Amino acid sequence: MLLVGHPPQLSRPSSLFSICEVLPHLFIAGYASLEESKLHQLGITHCVDATNIPNTKRFQGIDYLYVPIDDSLNVDVTKYFQGVADFVRGAKQKGGKTVIYCAAGISRAATLTIMTLVINEGLTLREAYYTVVSARPIIAPNLAFWRQMIAWENEKNGKTTVHLLKGMRTPVPDVYLKKIGLYASSRKLGSSSKIYINAKNGKKV
Repeated sequence: MLLVGHPPQLSRPSSLFSICEVLPHLFIAGYASLEESKLHQLGITHCVDATNIPNTKRFQGIDYLYVPIDDSLNVDVTKYFQGVADFVRGAKQKGGKTVIYCAAGISRAATLTIMTLVINEGLTLREAYYTVVSARPIIAPNLAFWRQMIAWENEKNGKTTVHLLKGMRTPVPDVYLKKIGLYASSRKLGSSSKIYINAKNGKKV
């Protein structure tokens, strides 16, 4: 059962070395957390390897999908969205479970996991982000990946549920700020002064 639509409570700690359950058939992790005993214990039968690291470890009895992407602002990650979603869906139909992982389980794996939920589960981009961050609070897709996810949702639905706030040096997805708001120190006004930014429109208040 998916609990979506609201910002999550991020009180549960998550480690770089955790394999985190997003759904009963879908997990997200960093490469360092992958141990054969852990995978078997969790019943994981399929892996999406998004590390782009040569000669990564492979375990017997596990089906792999290799997605060679760097955590870079110049990477086209969109072309992998459907293939990863199909791989995860196929594993589920066979009664299997999939873990999507990259080097740290923060950006690349998060992006692919979010979009798998959008494509396979029919969630909005916002709902999918909240679902994944609830399972693994350390996720943070890079800005280029966010732009591509937003563009994908906009193209498919004619609108997007996540917006980039532009009232700051680097645009920030509004899902990062919806729960807690944002304030930043102003160099011009001195360290004791703060600029508060509206989480909905990115404007100073």
